[in-house]
Amino acid sequence: MRIFILVAIISLALMSCESTGGSNAEISDKTDSISYALGRDIANSFQKQSVALSPEAFYTGLKESLQENKSLTDADIQQLLFAFQTEMQMKQMQQQNSRKMANVSTGQSAPEITLDTPDGEKLSLSSLKGKYVLVDFWASWCKPCRLENPNVVRAYNKYKDKGFEILGVSLDRNRDRWLQAIAADGLSWKHVSDLKYFQSKAAVDYGVSAIPYTVLLDKDGKIIAQNLRGASLERKLEELLGA
Repeated sequence: MRIFILVAIISLALMSCESTGGSNAEISDKTDSISYALGRDIANSFQKQSVALSPEAFYTGLKESLQENKSLTDADIQQLLFAFQTEMQMKQMQQQNSRKMANVSTGQSAPEITLDTPDGEKLSLSSLKGKYVLVDFWASWCKPCRLENPNVVRAYNKYKDKGFEILGVSLDRNRDRWLQAIAADGLSWKHVSDLKYFQSKAAVDYGVSAIPYTVLLDKDGKIIAQNLRGASLERKLEELLGA
């Protein structure tokens, strides 16, 4: 347990260096990122300790141990506890969605997505049939997503006139940060979101537990590949649409 707490405290200390200052929107944005990354670190460290406790019992022990550490502020403690709760909620969603995952596999028709665009209008995935469509789950706070965006932009610019479309599904919670990221990264394709983080209906229907996550659909809306990125995405598109 002491080893686990030490790992969590070190993780928080490192991440807090990126969390100082900024507007309320920026702080909220970074909180999502920290909670996502730190929550997974906490769960992984917990599993490595092989401690046979229920999530509720572990949460109680974690809270007591953190409160005994005089180097942590109340805000630090709340951040760690929130991160753990976030990870547990995500695992519960994974269990609830496990039966739906059979519908998100190669050869299956992709589950419908109908969410709001940045303009507040409804857009459905099914309206894009007739093109090869990449459903791209991402968020403004997700650093791996932002690092991957230039690769996606390059692929889109190369194949958009050959029957290729992208539907960006954001797992943001802050609308302004979502729109700022679209503009900053030059994401000129179609975008939707319900601003509900991993509780987004689309994320739940597709069993998304980590981002970036992509699903490539054929012209009939059937899944032909998942998690294509960078060179692998371009190779697949070249196979389908030519050089």
